[in-house]
Amino acid sequence: MLDADEIELQVRDLWARHVDELPRLTKIFNYATGVWGVPDVPEGASREIKDLARLAVKNCLSLVEDAFGQNLAVVGYRTAAASVNAPGWARWQTQGMDARQAEVNRAAIRYGAAYLVIAPESAGGRVTWRPRTPRKMVAIYADPQMDLWPIRALETWTDTTDARSRRKGLMIDDEMCYPLNLGEASKWSGSSTSRRVPVALDGDPWAHGATGDDGESVCPVIRYVTTRRGEDAVVGEVEPLIIEQQAINAVNFDRLVVSRFGAFPQRYAIGWSADDLTVLRAAMSRVWAFDDETVKVGAFPAASVEPYNSILTEMQEHLAMRAQVNPAAITGKLVNLSADALAAAEKGQQRKLAEMRLSLGESYEQSLRLDARMDGDSETSSDRSAEAVWADTEARAFGAVVDGITKLAAVGVPIDELLTLVSALSQQQITAIRDRMAGQGEILAALRQMSEAQQTRVMGEAEVAV
Repeated sequence: MLDADEIELQVRDLWARHVDELPRLTKIFNYATGVWGVPDVPEGASREIKDLARLAVKNCLSLVEDAFGQNLAVVGYRTAAASVNAPGWARWQTQGMDARQAEVNRAAIRYGAAYLVIAPESAGGRVTWRPRTPRKMVAIYADPQMDLWPIRALETWTDTTDARSRRKGLMIDDEMCYPLNLGEASKWSGSSTSRRVPVALDGDPWAHGATGDDGESVCPVIRYVTTRRGEDAVVGEVEPLIIEQQAINAVNFDRLVVSRFGAFPQRYAIGWSADDLTVLRAAMSRVWAFDDETVKVGAFPAASVEPYNSILTEMQEHLAMRAQVNPAAITGKLVNLSADALAAAEKGQQRKLAEMRLSLGESYEQSLRLDARMDGDSETSSDRSAEAVWADTEARAFGAVVDGITKLAAVGVPIDELLTLVSALSQQQITAIRDRMAGQGEILAALRQMSEAQQTRVMGEAEVAV
């Protein structure tokens, strides 16, 4: 166990690393939520122009997040040959991860990585699963590309139970959890002065008891990455598209300016001037009359916003192509497509989703095995064959799916193994159908045996009669 000086030194080192990364993470967060991206306006611009600039933010990055986040859902944990979930799936349900997995998946999509802390909340407490984004957690690895477990990690959150918000934390290494009180939250805003804030223990440390697959003690923090890269680089789906988002906002701002100031005919009078009230009355009149014959009047044609609409559509489609999502999810334009055409439009997105599921699935399996080891469940912790099962969200016509299942069942494929192909069925519905089919199968087998016994008895009586 570390002493107070060692704890303070390591916490300051972890926080310094976090401070270096925080500006980039904050930029990603603000663009993903539409807070940033307001187009620049000339110095001294009017209040109306500034308001239009704020309204010009046409956030497409949140739509990219939704396109992937809404298609990532773990619905089971079992081997390929099993028809029911492995015993470790009960741990998933106990931790409420059916709903909370979105906190992990969406953070990984946004930032490229997310964390899951699997440790007791206090000495002798039960093990809990705590999803954390990179803005709330920092972990250091000896080899970030190869290591499954970090050397140590710092988990932080804001405690608002009293009148003032205070920064609380938990430093975790391969043996112990150290609860921390990091002072007022405002002093840990990411500035260089935050490194001088006192670090104090907020209670007695406790052992977490986490071990790896080979039995060695590990830091119970698991990193979730959407895309595995050869280099030590973690990039999410938002950061590469920030430039495209800025361009879309700029063109949309130009469109709003044209629609506000140029979408209606503007009249002019050459050789005549008057005070503002007289000009306003003249502008509201149907007929203008001037005594001076040299005055010339006319009107500018109304500006069209159609060119801006076309440019915006093209830019949104380009962003969808870069993100590999269906353009309809970004532009909102729906056409009468067949199921095959819709599936073809989502082919790139489905390939990317498959890559995400492979990477995230490994981390979920690692999490389930770790939780089982901490609870003494040797059966689940030693089972390396069970895998995370993801919901199938690919666009298919329901009739085509049913037709395919029927044809496979006709050649002997067990129909209960094909139910997962029907995306409209939940995991609970599939389990209920399988149980009912098993019960019906037993009834049919009993009737078949009774029928065979009856036929044997009749044939025996016939032979005796002869």
